[in-house]
Parts: sequence; C-alpha cells; structure tokens
Amino acid sequence: MTWQNAVETLEGAASACIQCGACIPRCEVLESAEGAGCARSVGEIARLFADAAAAPTEEAARAAVAALAEGRPALVFAVRRCCMDALCTAPCPTAVDARPVFAALRALLHDAGVTTMDGFTMTQVDREWHIFSAYRAVHGIWYNDLPSLDTAREQGCDTLFFPGCTLASYAPALTREVLRWLQDQGMAAALCAECCGSPLRSGGLADRADAHRARLVARAVEAGIRRVVLVCPGCRDEWEAVPGAEALELVALPRLLAEGGARPRPEKIAAAFGRAAGEGAEEAPAASPAGPLPFPSDGAAGEGRGAPVLALMDSCHDRDGRFGGPLRRLFADCPMVELAHHGAEAACCGAAGAVSLVDGPLCERRALRMLRDEPRAAGADLVVANCPTCAYTFASTARALKGAPASGGGDGLPASCQYLELLFEASFDWPATFAQLEAMWTGEYGPWLIQELL
Repeated sequence: MTWQNAVETLEGAASACIQCGACIPRCEVLESAEGAGCARSVGEIARLFADAAAAPTEEAARAAVAALAEGRPALVFAVRRCCMDALCTAPCPTAVDARPVFAALRALLHDAGVTTMDGFTMTQVDREWHIFSAYRAVHGIWYNDLPSLDTAREQGCDTLFFPGCTLASYAPALTREVLRWLQDQGMAAALCAECCGSPLRSGGLADRADAHRARLVARAVEAGIRRVVLVCPGCRDEWEAVPGAEALELVALPRLLAEGGARPRPEKIAAAFGRAAGEGAEEAPAASPAGPLPFPSDGAAGEGRGAPVLALMDSCHDRDGRFGGPLRRLFADCPMVELAHHGAEAACCGAAGAVSLVDGPLCERRALRMLRDEPRAAGADLVVANCPTCAYTFASTARALKGAPASGGGDGLPASCQYLELLFEASFDWPATFAQLEAMWTGEYGPWLIQELL
C-alpha cells in the first residue's frame, strides 16, 4: 500500500460516511475516542488523516500527519487500539469497512515516523527469522520430509494445504495428521508452513504485507497449484485479496471435512471438557475484571447437561460463514448453543490488531467476552474456536488467570479448544507450548534469538 493508496482509501471512506453514528456504540474504541473529543466515527477519523496526508508532496504530507498525531495523541491511541475486526462497520448503511481504513491509518502513521517497530520485530514474517520460524527451528519442528510448495510441481501436487502459523508451529502432529487426511481423500497435497502476512499489516507495514502475499500466490500458481486448503479464515482473507488469486480455488478445510464424512470424536470432546471440569472451577463474576464491553447481546441461554454443550466461536474473519457453516454441520449431532456474537456479528477474540502492545486490559476483556462471559450466558461448557489463533488467545488468557491451566478451567472458564482437536487424534499441548516459548529465550539459542528478533 503506497502513501497515495492509503490516502485514497481514507478519502473514499470519509466521502461515503454520512456521520450517522451507527458504528460508535458497537466499539469501545470509538466510544472512548468520541468521549475524548477526537472523533465521532470511522469516517471522521479517516477524514482527519486524509486531509493531513493530502499535502502537495509526500514530505509535506508526512510532516502534516506527524503534526496531527502530536497534537491529537488520543487519535493515534484510537488507531492502535483498533482490533480491525470491523464489527463497528458491519451495519454501515454506506458500506464503509473499518479494516482497510485502519490498515491505511497504521501505514500512514508508520511511514510518517509516528509509530515504530517496537513490539513488531518478532512478527516480520516476510523475513527468514520471525517468532514462528524461530520457534520451529529451536524445537526441531521440520516438515522437510513432506511435499512442499517448492517441490509441488516435481511431485505432481495440485493442492496446497495452508495451516497457518499457529497450527503449523504449535501443533505439528495435528498439522501432519490433517495433511494425511487430505491425501487419503485422493488429493495430491503439499504443505506450506509459511505465514499469510497479516502480522505485517498490524504493524503498519501494509506494503510489505501486500508484497509477501503476492509472492505466495505467484509461487503457488507457478508450482501448478489449483486448490489451496485453508484452516484459518484470516488466511483466507489474505489470499483472496491478491490480484491473480482468482486462478486458485480457495477452500475452507471445514467444508472438505464435512463433505468427507469427518465426525467429532466423543472421547476428544470429553477430554477437552474434562480439562476444565476436573479443576473444580469457581464461580466467575458476571462481567470481566476490567469491566464489560459495550456490545449488544441476544441473551441466548443453553439447556441440559447430559453431555458437554458446545459453542462454536466464529472468527471475526468468517462473517460470511464459509468456515462456520460447514462446522455447524460437522457438529450437528452435538448439544450446541450460539454465542451472542456469531455469524455476521462475530467479534474479535482479543488477538487481532496486536492491540496487546498498547492496551493489554482491553485485549483481555475482548478475550474474556468470548471465552467466558458469552459462553456462560449461553450455557456452554466447551468453546470451540474455528481459528487456531483464537484458540491460542483463549489458552493464553486462561493461563494468565489465577493459576488457571492453559487448556481452560479455573475462574469459572469453560473449556476451550480448536475444532480440529475434536476431529483428529492429535491436539495442541498448550502447557508445553507456552513452556517452550519461554524457555527458548534463556536456552542455548537465547543469544541468537535476541540478536535476530529483538
């Protein structure tokens, strides 16, 4: 995203916005920004920056953006606290989409020198070494024995399995098991353990994100790949946005699983539920410790306790239901309830936008809304995430709460897992993963990691 592209994105949103205010009550960031007197809507924020960035020269434009940021720091704070899930603009009558708007805002702030790479150095996934590739290298997680994107053409592969960073790094056995299932279905499938590039966008590096994902698509086309199977809805969005990606069939893994007759394993559901139920969980307060989030709720309530009641947690990137729809068919025989935020109203799990770098309590509230508050209101025992990063966020949040184990439980939390764990033999081992993430900085590779990533 060039400077001009960013300005055009902001100008388009500002022109489309009719200042109806529908977005404000749907987002605590906009509500607090309005209270601070710095903006009233997504469109107004876009207009303020678009006007500053439209100076005659890029040098003057960067200086104008920097001056705006210095004079109105609450505006910059609002941009950095946005999780970019676009729940605020989902009902916009003029179809303003907050995601490209805030990606453009972050790009301008970065290019103007207002924000730096502090906190984002480990997630520059277009480089050889980043947190995911380093973790796999330190802990000996290799996929060199499998067909890859680089060997796909010579091995006659026309399908690429793209598990995403979290699954490929933290659940290698599960990643391999899913690839084998695809191959058993008759697909000539190769594995790509690379990142889709979305962390770059959160850091304001939209141009590098665009270049990274364009390279992925080009390599896939050149390798003769015709179908890309995706685990994560966020990865789907990144692939889909690349010019030329129309040459590829982008397929949600849940659809293939549903069509292939996969079924949840009762023993895996019982094990996932038992990780929490066996801990003697205490009653939790009705609202998150840092205060409730101002989102509407449908007040749904679940009934019955003969078997664990599941709640499918839709990714905020899956409001079209291409993942969530097939997942509901897969789990149709299980007792299920819907969370207040699902489908077209799906909300952020707390991880999106790298907001934790500037407002950790806000991220925790977002995570607890989807992991505890809404599941408790709906009567759910087990929260099943369709996105591996959501599963990671829930495990990390649970771990941080008063000695709660990484899998769930404690402090009244329902159990949580990622849907693949209920369909296959392998699972995430979050206690081991978190221990390895911490140990890698103090072990023999610590000095190298610090030099490469910090």
